Amino acid sequence: SKKVQWNKDANGYRLPTGAEWEYCARGGEEHLYSGSNDLDEVAWYYGNSGEETHPVGEKKSNGFGLYDMSGNVWEWVWDTYDEEAYQRGESRDPIVDVSSPFRIFRGGSWRNNAWGPRVSYRRRYDASIRNLDLGFRFLRTP
Repeated sequence: SKKVQWNKDANGYRLPTGAEWEYCARGGEEHLYSGSNDLDEVAWYYGNSGEETHPVGEKKSNGFGLYDMSGNVWEWVWDTYDEEAYQRGESRDPIVDVSSPFRIFRGGSWRNNAWGPRVSYRRRYDASIRNLDLGFRFLRTP
């Protein structure tokens, strides 16, 4: 079986680390959700989504001009799951353990109540899962 490896020096698109994702979701602001403390302003979630995804950009953006970082669909990040990672101060770079089947996703989705879309919230799941409310957001570093 092949293992996924990350070349940080590559000049291409990749999943963000959890810390990079959170920095972008905060958008230079201190809100509970990405762009606001009012969930309805910035996110599609269980209370307003009609139980389906929505086109990106229909809600208010955050301070960096990014849309839908809270709600709509969960977004995979590169980090593997480690319950003690933040206590050990490893929030800047991901914990990469290629033997771990668990990856982190962030941002909440249209299926969640107010807890899921919080910028600080993260979940783990087996990286092989496929779901209607699970997606990704690539970034590119020069």
